[in-house]
Amino acid sequence: MARLNPAVASLVLAALVPLAARAETWSYQRLVDAFEQRGFRVLGSHPRCVERGLYGLYLRESRRIVVCPRGNLNDTLLHEGWHAVQSRCLRGTPLLGADELRRGLSRRDQQDLARLYGGERWQREAEARVMARRDPVSYFRVVDELCVSPTAPPIPAPPVSAPQGQGLKRTGS
Repeated sequence: MARLNPAVASLVLAALVPLAARAETWSYQRLVDAFEQRGFRVLGSHPRCVERGLYGLYLRESRRIVVCPRGNLNDTLLHEGWHAVQSRCLRGTPLLGADELRRGLSRRDQQDLARLYGGERWQREAEARVMARRDPVSYFRVVDELCVSPTAPPIPAPPVSAPQGQGLKRTGS
């Protein structure tokens, strides 16, 4: 399991404590904007939305989060958004341990997850359910901490031997 830095650990622990400021305090559009500012595209429909019981999905190859037009859109967006974080930023490594997940899940959630998912999928789905219930401010702080994009390498200076006034020929893309 990856080590968390203390700032992330404190945010995760704070997120596990029930808070008054839940996802309902943010408009759906505000949540969409928050994900789009972080490089994801949120879609309101997809051919798979006709599937019974499907509320949303994360399309890994394209950084698209689909929220089907049913149920609580905010919860679905945060849940599927967490799958995006799991895939893009955590690269499949769990953030929360099994004990933390069980404390954050209702009895009904635990029963549903046990019936629907096993092993690693249980971990991913449980974590997405727990995180979707967190205060959006702390949720996005954790996202920002985990999804830090690497800085672009500096552009190399032209060789000293290049004659002045002449451009360097560059090949490639």
